[in-house]
Amino acid sequence: MMQDTEPLDDEARAEREVAEAARTKPWQPYLDAALGFRNHWYPAFFSHELAEGGVRAERLLGEPLFFKRVGGQVYAVEDRCLHRGAPFSARPECYSPNTVTCWYHGFTYDVRDGRLAAIVTDPDSALIGKVGLQRYPVQEAQGLVFVFVGDLDPPPPLALDVQPGFLDADLAVYPRGERAPVASNWRLAAENGFDASHIYIHRNSPLIVGQRRPLPLATLLCSREGMVVAADGAPKGVVKGSGKRVPVWETEIEGIKVRSRFLPGEDGGPGRTSPDTSMWLPCGLKVDPFPTVGMIQFEWYVPIDERSHMYTVTWGQYVQSPDRAARFHADVDAYWKDLVTRQFNHDDVLAREQIERFYAEEGGWHRERLYRPDLIITEWRKLASAHNRGIQRRRAGRTPGARP
Repeated sequence: MMQDTEPLDDEARAEREVAEAARTKPWQPYLDAALGFRNHWYPAFFSHELAEGGVRAERLLGEPLFFKRVGGQVYAVEDRCLHRGAPFSARPECYSPNTVTCWYHGFTYDVRDGRLAAIVTDPDSALIGKVGLQRYPVQEAQGLVFVFVGDLDPPPPLALDVQPGFLDADLAVYPRGERAPVASNWRLAAENGFDASHIYIHRNSPLIVGQRRPLPLATLLCSREGMVVAADGAPKGVVKGSGKRVPVWETEIEGIKVRSRFLPGEDGGPGRTSPDTSMWLPCGLKVDPFPTVGMIQFEWYVPIDERSHMYTVTWGQYVQSPDRAARFHADVDAYWKDLVTRQFNHDDVLAREQIERFYAEEGGWHRERLYRPDLIITEWRKLASAHNRGIQRRRAGRTPGARP
């Protein structure tokens, strides 16, 4: 096996730590979080997907949400009439800019605060003004609409729930990224995103081949040093260590060599290896640089329900002027968006969907056999268990008539 050398004691220690964590599984809150973590901000969709006066429905963490843009501001309420539970999104009716009317019996709500404002079929009802829908705080940033799913009032700052640097003023974020539902639990997607050895599945990707990029078969993580980031008042996440990494470039199976397509510096190719990858609560990935030098890829794996998540991808670049930002957006449109989402990330989607049944139906969370490269996965599970703000549970709904 061709690889950089690291002290054996570090490698042995990492292997022991993974084995001990796999045996004791100190991450029960994570195992309970099939629907994700409550009291966090999540990206719901891209800003351009909701025009002024427009409406749309999304399901986040098992909860049905109804969105409407009024006077430039996006508001969100539960997508379910208090009367008989009919979803507004099945046949949206809006008689005024600030309201949505249930198409079934005419209950009309102000989307800005959720209050029942009128009932078309009973204008003098005593319920008017006394009951209301659950509403969800919304904030737009970097071309994305974020929604807070939880009970904290006020909610914590958005900056605590996005990847470090994402909100930087000089970071131009591509505003028309990719969103698609994937048939796997969100946790499988999150772990796939920073899995130290899953890069093996990308070895024949057109992105890797076209750039002649040296991509190791895997990365062995030999130390927890610098891996866990959990300072107070800042995003919580895990990163792939601080230099204690051993790339695996080739191995041998019954005399047959299995090797990376390109080695660092080979045939005049670039000498760089893998980018820095990190995972942040509640469900955001950052890959820097990727897919090329000067670009950062951001991903989110937002739970839809226990068996699916919304996969959101976009890119950022630090720029010095609006003109440079426009050129960056044009480059993504012309080249990077299709190359990454259609010809690279599809391998990740396949992997997540193919292991979903094992974890959902066949006891995978207890049957899996972790190994040394999974050190970062065990650290993520422990961090997420310790620093989440609550476990999302499937709920039958609030008591009918309760005030929002």
